[in-house]
Amino acid sequence: MAHFITQILLPISLAFIMLGIGLSIKLSDFFRLKHNKTAIAGGFFLQIVALPVLAFLLISLFDIKQEYAVALLLVAACPGGVTSNAITFIFSGAVALSVVLTLLSSIVSPFSIPLIAQWSLGHFISDTARHEFSLMGAVVKLFALSIVPILIGQFARRAVPAWCDRNSDRFRKFSGWWFLLLLLAMTATNHTLLFKVVSDIGWVVIVIAVAAIALGFFGAGLMGLSSVYRLTLAIEVGIQNAGIGMIITGTVLHDQTMTMILIAYGILMQIPIFIFAFLYSRHLNQLGSSSLANSAGV
Repeated sequence: MAHFITQILLPISLAFIMLGIGLSIKLSDFFRLKHNKTAIAGGFFLQIVALPVLAFLLISLFDIKQEYAVALLLVAACPGGVTSNAITFIFSGAVALSVVLTLLSSIVSPFSIPLIAQWSLGHFISDTARHEFSLMGAVVKLFALSIVPILIGQFARRAVPAWCDRNSDRFRKFSGWWFLLLLLAMTATNHTLLFKVVSDIGWVVIVIAVAAIALGFFGAGLMGLSSVYRLTLAIEVGIQNAGIGMIITGTVLHDQTMTMILIAYGILMQIPIFIFAFLYSRHLNQLGSSSLANSAGV
């Protein structure tokens, strides 16, 4: 059952999620941000370069198992997907920026993730493990499961835009719920291993997740971005797409322990991001209310 889930259902689920991104992306999303190139370039850099570097530095400080280190660095290399878009929407962030960053990272990650996976295997485990890793096979698999569905979605949007407008949100919600059920099934079949992973490095996951949020938030501050963009980049950098990482651990490396680490990360990272987003969005609302009161002479 576990083999069927990771080898068949997981890749299909990822492809459906990426297809949903392709169906929902509009050129207007890019045009709305043409005057905010700093936010796009900065957010992209934080996701693709800065976060993996930060995660590597933190992992190097902790005395954890080799395969745990590989999996944690791998998930740090997987930029947030539709989950980050949904959380940004819930907490009134810059949704257009979130969607554009998701698209850009989805295009680059099929190439960047396998490279980081191969390097981390050699650094944390052995040169033998690095040489045994099929870099081109991983690139081709991720390209087929992410870029191709996005392109299909974009072709569909050009061909039947009205249908896409009516159904893209439903499609994304369906694929999201389906992926959640898949994660529950994987957890049920490997619950003992998952509990062991959480007990071993659950605290490390929380530390990395909090550091990722701080990186996005303070990185946006250093770029001089507004409060809404700081919130958005904190969410974008703080949320990782564990699903795409599981394609590497489950279908390329065939390592259940690494897969459970990614699932644990996908669950535990939600705690600090929701706490931060709730408190910071509430803070922004209070500032907005105070500004309105002051302008009204209250």
